[in-house]
Amino acid sequence: MGRLYRCGVVFVLVFASVVVPLDAQPINPVSASTAADPANMHSRIAIDVESYFFHQPARFYAIRLGYAYGLRNERHLFGISVPFVHSIFDEDYQGFENTTGIGDFKMWYMTSFRTGKSIGLSRLSPLFMITAPTGEYLLGRGAGSWLYEPGIAFTWVVDPQVAFYPQVRYQFSGRDANSTSGVAGIPDIEHPEKDGKLSNIAVELPAVVQFEPLQAWLSINVQYQKSLTIDEYFLFMRLDFGKMITERTAASLFLSKFVAGQPRLNVVAQARLQVFLR
Repeated sequence: MGRLYRCGVVFVLVFASVVVPLDAQPINPVSASTAADPANMHSRIAIDVESYFFHQPARFYAIRLGYAYGLRNERHLFGISVPFVHSIFDEDYQGFENTTGIGDFKMWYMTSFRTGKSIGLSRLSPLFMITAPTGEYLLGRGAGSWLYEPGIAFTWVVDPQVAFYPQVRYQFSGRDANSTSGVAGIPDIEHPEKDGKLSNIAVELPAVVQFEPLQAWLSINVQYQKSLTIDEYFLFMRLDFGKMITERTAASLFLSKFVAGQPRLNVVAQARLQVFLR
């Protein structure tokens, strides 16, 4: 575990010394359309407060601190997030039923290609995410393996106030890992043992309606994940509400509900504060 923490520290130092001195984005007011865009390329700090409730009484809570750095040309974005997790089991784990600690670090890179169209398919955004096993999987705080997740996001504008942001991602693990429970590498804390290598296809179909006069937005997102190693799939519906608080600060609320598949994770509630930087 000490080696993994050192890897995380090294990554942060390299990130700060190599990326930060590059040409940064200028300070500008941020619109609701930018804050609502899940593939926006702007530098920002994000603080997420999350609650995960499983069909069994097990649950966990997390505070996730994230930082994304975008270059001035809005073609490259680098990011890292560090979660602090409190997990609660409904079993006898010899005193470890209720514990708090660090979760799995996540790092990502995204690039962007514009088509030149203002209506229709306006942008393609390839991305690559890496999750480091810094959280203790036996205590429900991590997957217990390195996870890799290449993917691509699309921006399809129907109207200046309405846009779709479909995403397709493929997630796989380097070694045996804990189950995903249906949402992007979230461990199954009811069954914390490793289940085998992960190989999952994830598809998201968010539709975003912006209310520019109110500087707010509403989004409905269909989230589907299918395992390629076992006969298992998950379908969630997510509802997002968001609003600009200042010219460069946005707050949003996400509510995800299990719809179909193998019933493990039931409800996810997330609140996010984004502070856009230069």
